[in-house]
Amino acid sequence: MELFLDYVTRSRPIIDGRLREYLDVVEKGSPLHTYLYGVLDEFVARGGKRVRPVMAMMACEAVGGDPLRAVPSGCAIEFFHAAALIHDDIMDASVLRRDDDCVHVTHGIPLAINTGDFALGLVCTIVVRDQGLDDRTKIAVLDAIGEMSARTIEGQALDVGWVRDDVYDLTADDYLFMALGKTGYYSGISPLKIGALVGGASDAEREALERFGKNAAIAFQIQDDLLNILGDGATLGKDHLSDVVEGKRTLMMIHCLDNAPSVDRTRLIELLGLGIAKTPDQVAEIVGFMKASGSLDYARELARGLIVEARSYLTVLPETEARESLASMADFFLARES
Repeated sequence: MELFLDYVTRSRPIIDGRLREYLDVVEKGSPLHTYLYGVLDEFVARGGKRVRPVMAMMACEAVGGDPLRAVPSGCAIEFFHAAALIHDDIMDASVLRRDDDCVHVTHGIPLAINTGDFALGLVCTIVVRDQGLDDRTKIAVLDAIGEMSARTIEGQALDVGWVRDDVYDLTADDYLFMALGKTGYYSGISPLKIGALVGGASDAEREALERFGKNAAIAFQIQDDLLNILGDGATLGKDHLSDVVEGKRTLMMIHCLDNAPSVDRTRLIELLGLGIAKTPDQVAEIVGFMKASGSLDYARELARGLIVEARSYLTVLPETEARESLASMADFFLARES
């Protein structure tokens, strides 16, 4: 994990500086700063490890390119990430994000939606105006971003729709397909593919990085779902157990519905049907069902297997520190605690 974290530490000031440049284009105190640019700037500046731009840089370097050439495209993905978080918080009626009030809580839903839309608008603009890329590469990067956008929104549609329509007869494959869309593209496949494109990768190198990113990102999502249940409540704050409260069809929930005894499954569906009106005791009861059904252990093992497989794809790449940093990132995804 250390190699990856070291890469993040070295790269983050560069990425943060570039992100600020894209937003520092209107006067502070002006209406546009108050209602738009400053809102997005404050949200982006709150933090996050900048994993997605870092992934683009590492992939670019791993195929022999200059990682700095991948920074603008990586920042474009980071703005997509910001938009997704702002909009997701509205959909989920969340209150806190990154240790502060959600954008819609502070500024109201209309300005929050507009800010997210603006962040999405920046994505393609950044790539088109990147003077470090030739037109052919720009088109390839834009195509990858278009695919990323479509797949992410598809995954989100399934995640939200399953809860809305009380869908319970799901399989692990259903979850993996949803997670591939919701998380796999913009948190794995696409940053690595785009970094590879910028770095001039061969088809074999690009395909290997995409496969690596798919597995690593899905493992990341599974670990994220596990942390929502098992993580430190003091660290996670209001996000702790939010997936259970909202009845999200996580891998553990689907496994429990498929493996719990009939009487427990009936009770579990009854509890899920309560929506966000569940009491703390009822939430604890649901978690108890998942533990009793071995659902948490099942998810851990599946995530671990995905990471082992992911690392095997990297053997196609030249033996460099960047390749080892990617392998280190996969370990970090599995071992992180927040």
